[in-house]
Amino acid sequence: MIYKNLFRNNEKVLMSFKWTFQIAIAVFIIWVFFHPQTKLHSIIAISLLLIFYVLQSYVENRALLKFINEKQADHEELISAICNSSQDLIVYKDFNGKYLYCNQVFLDTVNKTIEEIKGKNEADFFSTKEASVLNKISRRVLKGKVIRKKIKMENTQNIYDITATPLVLTKGVFGALIIAKDITQEEKLKSEVEDKEQMFRSVLQGMPIATYLKDLNGNVTYENKMAMDFLGLSDSDNANKWHYKEKRADEISNEDSEIINECKCISREKQITLKNNDKRWFKVTKCPIINHEKKVIGICSVARDIDAEKTAAEQRETYVATLTHDLKTPTIAQIKALDLLLNDHMGPLNNEQKELLTLTKDSCNFMFEMLSTLLSTYKYENGDYALNIENCNIISLAEESINELEAMLKEKNATIHIHTEGIQFNTECDRMQIKRVLTNILGNAISYAYDNTQIDVTIRQDENGISFEAKNQSAYINPETMNNLFKKYVSHAAKFNKVGVGLGLYLSKQIIDAHDGEIYARSFEDNHNIFGFILPIVNETTKISQSNS
Repeated sequence: MIYKNLFRNNEKVLMSFKWTFQIAIAVFIIWVFFHPQTKLHSIIAISLLLIFYVLQSYVENRALLKFINEKQADHEELISAICNSSQDLIVYKDFNGKYLYCNQVFLDTVNKTIEEIKGKNEADFFSTKEASVLNKISRRVLKGKVIRKKIKMENTQNIYDITATPLVLTKGVFGALIIAKDITQEEKLKSEVEDKEQMFRSVLQGMPIATYLKDLNGNVTYENKMAMDFLGLSDSDNANKWHYKEKRADEISNEDSEIINECKCISREKQITLKNNDKRWFKVTKCPIINHEKKVIGICSVARDIDAEKTAAEQRETYVATLTHDLKTPTIAQIKALDLLLNDHMGPLNNEQKELLTLTKDSCNFMFEMLSTLLSTYKYENGDYALNIENCNIISLAEESINELEAMLKEKNATIHIHTEGIQFNTECDRMQIKRVLTNILGNAISYAYDNTQIDVTIRQDENGISFEAKNQSAYINPETMNNLFKKYVSHAAKFNKVGVGLGLYLSKQIIDAHDGEIYARSFEDNHNIFGFILPIVNETTKISQSNS
């Protein structure tokens, strides 16, 4: 082996030199043995030969030991380089549980040097409790078992995930390799997430509304107590099997697909049959659950019991409908009686009397219109109103409405100018209802316009349909108010010290929606506002096409 140190890069030269040297020694011994002048006995020659081979073996063994030590040093250096590049704690122990090697991360953790570590065990630099746990792990590993365990160190309060494995040769276990990964931050984060999740679930459990979560396959993954009643579940039920799922499978599947594919929330009122067969109204709101990659990973559903609200609303609407119907009859009677007096059927009246009766009649007409609006609103909301479709000219209807509002124009000293863009302006609609919309829009335009100003009415016909716009000069309406103008019982009349119940624009929207049209409002900071609507053009050709489809 000594020759390998000299000629390790050329194996043929090595072997040639070795055999040449050995042959030379053998020739020398034979020469000594057979030389006639030599008096050495053959035993001496054999002894020299044995001494030579013993000497050669000794030299080779020393060279082999040196070579092994060099290789071991190289291996340790390589292992040290690999281990020290790791952020984990790495330890190598012998079969007696003594430390033979550890990386720099471990040394920094225990604040020791490698010389202080070698040949020691856990009790030399860990607390009694920690040393007991680590020593128990070592003993089990040296018996041939692989151990995976989490421990918390008292001195640093760090948490480590320890993996310990035995080092095995054919003759058995000769040591243990222990790797400890610092998972303190992961455990803290996990604990925070678990705390937040528990807090979230506690909040959901305490909410007075049914709340449940679903995955992308439509399976319920979480539900609070009220949701269990809503879904028709008991504590032993499978949350994926709702009692009404089979009855409404298509509806639920379509809603879930809409939420997932379009990534939007939906809110609908539904009458749900609960597990006790009690039917109740719920407002169900469903929203997508989106992760940090902005991908939908589930659905959050909230169902609020609105059965009491529904019942109260129905009772209110019934009361309003009955009241308005009962009040219309005496109001009409009052108007007709006033007409008789104003037309001198009961005798001549002076100018003061006629003026007083005219004001009274105007008040009765206002009340009659308000009652008609309330009753029409009720009918539209309940689907009881049937449109009386006929061919109408929008310009003619607008002119009729303007004539009926002449008194308001004089009071404001305002004028209306009509602009037209198109040819026919005819469409199929409910004449009386569209006139109600025109009157409402024009009445608002006049009522809120500045005094001594002009109101511009534009009627346009194009491929989109027939549009009507009324533009006046009036105060700017903020966006929040604009967004609510067409809602029920919403009015901005109080801002201008005017009387209004907030149903005129709401009813107008119901009428235009019933005609498959669109109503809109726009406000501009230079103090002018536009209210208008668009009606689709319906003629004989359109009706034939619709009936064929």
